[in-house]
Amino acid sequence: MLNERQKKIIKILKDNKNWMTGKELSEFLNVSDRTIRSDIEYINRYNNALIESNVKNGYHLNFEANLNTYIGNITPQTSFERCFYIIHELLFKKNGLNLIYLADKLFVSSSSIENDLKQIKIILKPYFSLKLVRRKNYIYLEGNEEDKRKLYVNLLLKKIEGNLLNLDFLAAQFPNFDLLDVKKWLESIFQKHCYSVREIEFLVIIIYTGVAIERILCHDYIKINKEQENKENIADSTEFAIAEEFFKKASEELNIELLEDEIDYLTLILLKKTGNGSNGTTFLLNSGYTVNQLVNDILQDIYIQFDVDLRHDEDLKDGLANHIQLLLERKKKNIDVSNFYLDELKYKYPLFFEMAVLAGKLIKDKLNVEIDENDISFIAQHIGGAVERMDSKNKYKVIMIDPNNQALSSLCIKKLQSMFHERMIIVGCMNYFEKKKVIDMKPDLILTTLPLVHNLNILTVQISIFVNSEDETKIYQALNLLDQNKLKEEFATSIKTMMEPRFFYMDLDLDTPKEVLNFMSDELYKAGLVDENFKESVLKREELSPTSFIYSFAVPHPLNAMSKESKIPIAFLKKPIQWGEFQVKLVLLLAIEDEKQKTLRIFFDWLSSMVNDSKKLCSLMQVKSYDEFINHIIE
Repeated sequence: MLNERQKKIIKILKDNKNWMTGKELSEFLNVSDRTIRSDIEYINRYNNALIESNVKNGYHLNFEANLNTYIGNITPQTSFERCFYIIHELLFKKNGLNLIYLADKLFVSSSSIENDLKQIKIILKPYFSLKLVRRKNYIYLEGNEEDKRKLYVNLLLKKIEGNLLNLDFLAAQFPNFDLLDVKKWLESIFQKHCYSVREIEFLVIIIYTGVAIERILCHDYIKINKEQENKENIADSTEFAIAEEFFKKASEELNIELLEDEIDYLTLILLKKTGNGSNGTTFLLNSGYTVNQLVNDILQDIYIQFDVDLRHDEDLKDGLANHIQLLLERKKKNIDVSNFYLDELKYKYPLFFEMAVLAGKLIKDKLNVEIDENDISFIAQHIGGAVERMDSKNKYKVIMIDPNNQALSSLCIKKLQSMFHERMIIVGCMNYFEKKKVIDMKPDLILTTLPLVHNLNILTVQISIFVNSEDETKIYQALNLLDQNKLKEEFATSIKTMMEPRFFYMDLDLDTPKEVLNFMSDELYKAGLVDENFKESVLKREELSPTSFIYSFAVPHPLNAMSKESKIPIAFLKKPIQWGEFQVKLVLLLAIEDEKQKTLRIFFDWLSSMVNDSKKLCSLMQVKSYDEFINHIIE
């Protein structure tokens, strides 16, 4: 079984598509190169050469071996795998499970089985009707059918999250029928009714229908509350027509009973997944708040705190409104859901995640519901999409200089616009370079089909008239360089004033995150830069979701902008400390004043670029002085 550090090695390599050296891994995990080598040897010994090694380049995840590992591991090895196996047997075997037989079957001791049963009781807690019952040497799972199905759907989602897009792997979990046929039926019926859902939601619907069929084959049926059914008025909905048609098809193909309650329940599932029928003027719980009011308040707070104006994005408003109502429905029924993109959103897109943390806190305060990291990450997806839509409007201005005839030039321009319309706009086409005209157009980039030399400080790229793959690469590189320069200029102008030598701490010898935050906050307070509420706000933000990253650093900050001046104290710890899920040795405390929220966005853009460049981040972790640190930051 892999230990936590070995799992983190796999995660880091999975996130980084490039090769990584042992030194880089050792910096992030705070161990020696030798320990990394030993861990990788152990991982490969028991996981089918999961990690490739190269003397020159270092280490790289072998994705083919990764796939084989997921598919080939038949005997349950981990506690979760054994729990999944036990619950599956309890759901689909009528006579209970013999504990002595179970231990022999899984090749583990009786004490291991007892520990697994304790874990299963924890897993069952959110499903109030479900109970693990023990009679002599047998165990049984008792409870209503709805909770049993929800439990199994959530366990399946947990089981496949490392191999989410492999439908063959998912279909293998349903041995009594072909789940891929079920997928085809759903796709055909959805298309017939012009019905669309997000791809991730479609996957959950496939799993639910698969579980429903599996349970019906075992003669275990859902029971619907008829009063609730009438209240929902589902019979007139498109979702009802889809559910009815689906179960008629399943009944014909698989020889299962066609049951009214099963049709009604699938209808309710579809309604909840798509958010159809939601009303933005409905009051939420007993709050006196409508969903539209809450969404508007969220977007106003994001504008105030981050200087990002999403208040007029109607797609975002609709998405958040539907999401909040579905979230409240889940909370009411104690249903937990996992977001497969949680880690990616939290660590690669920290700005979107922080905006979602703010939104989550407002939902929690206004509606008195608990919000966890998965809830926050779903909100972050909506916000991230809106920010990306907004950013796409800030396109780079490009001039095309091409002396060829109009037909050839038009062909070239159309191809460029098709390829790069999301990042650039062609503001002018010229046959020849004329300095005054170019200056008047204020382009960010010049594209030319012939060699061109000029003395303007404007990036210039030569391409061919037919725009081949090599040209496409050149333009991508040019646009990425413009992104980097823009970020660098904005960041460099403010970073030295925010990161002062007096708030730079080398070899800080403290043992816990709270001690570190107390010390750094107190230093800002002594300097008169924050008030006494700053520290409390920073600690409350940590309670919502630890701000540590797998790469051995943390970025704590208060819930709201509350500093008199914008400062970012830096602490390199003498020894790594446990901070949430990860070991941390570098701490960057954000103390940003209310009027400088744009600075916060620039910082998070820089942070995202660092997280995606392991070599730069590794170099940053090895600095020994303030000057060296600043040079690495702005290089």
